[in-house]
Amino acid sequence: MWLPYNNKSHFHDRAVACQSGFTLYEAVITLGIISGLSLMAVSMQDLLRRNHLITQANLLISHLSLTRSEAIKRAETVTLCKSNTGINCTRSSEWHEGWMIFADKNGNHLVDADEAIIRIQQPLANGYTLKFGALTPNYVTYKPTGFGGPNGTFTFCHKQRTTKPKAVVLYWTGRARISNKTEPSDCL
Repeated sequence: MWLPYNNKSHFHDRAVACQSGFTLYEAVITLGIISGLSLMAVSMQDLLRRNHLITQANLLISHLSLTRSEAIKRAETVTLCKSNTGINCTRSSEWHEGWMIFADKNGNHLVDADEAIIRIQQPLANGYTLKFGALTPNYVTYKPTGFGGPNGTFTFCHKQRTTKPKAVVLYWTGRARISNKTEPSDCL
């Protein structure tokens, strides 16, 4: 049996074969996957920031403990102070720009020629801040008895304020502990 050639039918088949694109179902699934991956990336960034804050808080606690133990071992005053140079204490710098520990024989909170520098801490990673809420926020001094001061709270924050801050609370007994700050507004 002979079938007549239908140009219209043949043209229609070729047009359908050349069309490309997504169905609504495919587009919704693709957008869902992209949204899920974006949310995972944001969550991962927050987790990394939180872990970095905890790491920095633990580092500060270890430096406070070192300062305290050096004061006891040396039987002299040892000071931890803000320092963006690693050479001397600076009042104009911020804590997140770095700090140093030194044997402060005369207790003047300044590095003198005959005083040994024990440890120097480099600045925190970009975007992280550290504040010390105390009456004298430029230094922490430990006596040979192990007692330290001033009392206060060091607060670690990230500039985006999406991650809850971490704090290191310092007591007059010389002991320090990590504390969770409740709100990113504690970073103002």
